[in-house]
Amino acid sequence: MTNPIDTPVLIAGAGPTGLTLAIMLRLYGIPVRIIDRSLQPSTVSKALGVWSASLEALDAMGIITPFETDGVRLKSLIVGDGTRQLATLAVGDGIDSPYPFPLLLAQSRTEDILNARLAELGATVERGVELLSFSQDAGGVTAQLTHADGREEAAAAPYLVGCDGARSAVRHGLDIDFEGYTEPQVYLLGDVKIDGGALDRRSLYVWWGENGTVALFPFEPDIWRVVVARPDDTDYSEPTLAELQGHMDRNGPPGTRLRDPTWLSAFRINERLAKSYGTGRVFIAGDAAHIHSPAGGQGMNTGIQDAFNLGWKLAHVLQGRGDADLLLASYEPERRPIAHDVVKNAAQKLHVGYATSRITRLIRDVAVTVLGNLPAAQKKLQVELSETTITYHDGPLVALGAPPRHPSRTEVGTRAREAHFSDPQTGARTALWPLLGGTHHTLLLFPDAGQAIDTHLLEGLEDAVTVVAIPPASDPQGEVRKAYEISKPGWVLVRPDQVIAARGLASNLAPLATYLDRVVRPRAS
Repeated sequence: MTNPIDTPVLIAGAGPTGLTLAIMLRLYGIPVRIIDRSLQPSTVSKALGVWSASLEALDAMGIITPFETDGVRLKSLIVGDGTRQLATLAVGDGIDSPYPFPLLLAQSRTEDILNARLAELGATVERGVELLSFSQDAGGVTAQLTHADGREEAAAAPYLVGCDGARSAVRHGLDIDFEGYTEPQVYLLGDVKIDGGALDRRSLYVWWGENGTVALFPFEPDIWRVVVARPDDTDYSEPTLAELQGHMDRNGPPGTRLRDPTWLSAFRINERLAKSYGTGRVFIAGDAAHIHSPAGGQGMNTGIQDAFNLGWKLAHVLQGRGDADLLLASYEPERRPIAHDVVKNAAQKLHVGYATSRITRLIRDVAVTVLGNLPAAQKKLQVELSETTITYHDGPLVALGAPPRHPSRTEVGTRAREAHFSDPQTGARTALWPLLGGTHHTLLLFPDAGQAIDTHLLEGLEDAVTVVAIPPASDPQGEVRKAYEISKPGWVLVRPDQVIAARGLASNLAPLATYLDRVVRPRAS
């Protein structure tokens, strides 16, 4: 390529996905350039829900505290029909995570927190800079950029990642099909204050009546988001407060009055998934790769986890660690199936929740009432939304660990688990989770496994692999062994994105050696 290489990774788009990717790369010490065509950060709330798996990732990035401080921790979903409250479904029960709850926080505040963390790591977003086009060859990518003042620039980088939303210029530049459809219904959104109704600010509300459904989401000290479907699917005009109040009067919790709107919007919902997640040295993530109904609140979360997955792999490649082709080829087969299921499930929830026929309403009433009395069913729904049971089944990286056909939690391809162990000298309890993820792999050694580890196996990997030994004296009740299903001396290797990379008995270190050689060990120059 004729242009000099400016930075190793150029990121187009500075929403939560792009910011997460930039933070991950900076944590590894990788220089990054992140651009966004908007002159200012978004000031509207947009996405609200932050689920457990994303909170785990944010913890690994060193920014969990402001999310816990500023977010509204949900405790229940309250469902009603007309004047009747049908069920109160607990939120958080049964989620196996150090953060067994979802938070509601305006996306604008999420971006503020991510931007602040990125600045701490020595990088900032370049605003008013738009990606027009790009080309790539075996040596890297050249991107044509335009600045707000009209100046044009040719920027070179080994890798380009498009986190630039549903109308992604990067996805279009790669000519990747965005497969799916647009929902015919027009939806209305209002961020408002609500008087009356005795609403609980730590609960979501889904309420339906003769003419439709109302969903209510609390965030910030006194703001609620109201989402309804407009009967006329040809009317795309901005809603008024009076129109939203009419929906509340007909279909919402009784006795509520809306006031002081800060955002009113009409929108359509797309259910789409990119046919591929990249070509060569160019990748897409977040809304550039998948968009769907907000039902379940998983869109932003899925994007954050795309970036959390891709970030450490790009960092390893740029640091000269492991097999570059294997690492980068693993991104799409791990993340795209997850997005496929999220898109499908979100569409199903939308169609059930906003259907208006009397028969559907009756079926919903019965189903919700039954669900409210079945803790196991409630738990299954919550765990699905939390994304803590996500399993990677495919791709060359998972294949290295030789997972079983139907892996259970803590098998290869599944997420790691929190557990606690003790200092054998002081008895002080230590949480395992803070030792996992971030910028290193974690090797958990269970009784006597450490004696089997050849010192040459980890030689030169001290900065990339953290060893945590769990001797019997530290785990007298077997809490950690039970969490990781260890009954004999053995080991478990956890990836930086908190996914199980490989595991085995102390008598069989071959899978560990293979993984370390292919993924972690510096490449021969």
